[in-house]
Amino acid sequence: SPTRRSSDLIYASHTFVGIVDERRRLAAIQGGVKLFLVDYGMICSEYFYQVGLTDFGNFGTIRFNPSLNLKELLSLAAEHEKASSPPASEDDDFEVEEVAELVSAQLIERREMLLEYFSFEISEEGEVISIPLLLKGYTPSLAKLPRFLLRLGPHVNWMSEKECFATFLRELASYYVPEQLPPTPGPEDPEEEVGEEIKIRRQQMNKAVEHVIFPAFRARLIATKSLMKGGVVEIANLKGLYRVFERC
Repeated sequence: SPTRRSSDLIYASHTFVGIVDERRRLAAIQGGVKLFLVDYGMICSEYFYQVGLTDFGNFGTIRFNPSLNLKELLSLAAEHEKASSPPASEDDDFEVEEVAELVSAQLIERREMLLEYFSFEISEEGEVISIPLLLKGYTPSLAKLPRFLLRLGPHVNWMSEKECFATFLRELASYYVPEQLPPTPGPEDPEEEVGEEIKIRRQQMNKAVEHVIFPAFRARLIATKSLMKGGVVEIANLKGLYRVFERC
């Protein structure tokens, strides 16, 4: 359709202008004579899901040395979940260690399938040895890793092969989406009271978004109607701006 062709053209031939807001994950790109504001969080989610589908069974790996303790990571995520979302009733309450044990057992039980199809390696003793690599030159936030692992328990349909693959890839894509960070202060704003680690991560992420992620969009992203509807907004037509300036 014309909409599909125009949307593909925007992503395939755009010029990256700059990140507008790291917290809201907004960036500006130019396509022809038009300027667009794009939700790169939403676009990344769809892009990495597409990569998961096309590279299925043939992923690279991000290896951990030393390996990571699965149950410890799950406990961290469960503790954070419990602290940030207090249960509405006693029925919704849960024991952190019980949840960590349950999800750990699920993943260890399916470790052969996870390794074969996703290059996601977990030892029989519960050590995370590797996770899938979806985009060379880009490492997803390790701070998001515990929550990603925890969500594999209740948010992956382990009972149906087709649904298992689809839901796992959705969770993997979500993990690969750049994290929300405090935005870079403007020239008139005082420097934020953030730690050095956040500043370094912001610099790394901004570099990755501009030089790795958006070039990857140009190379292989298939734009969908949902991306055009919610992921990109035209904010200026440069022809119109030129006419305005000519009258000044």
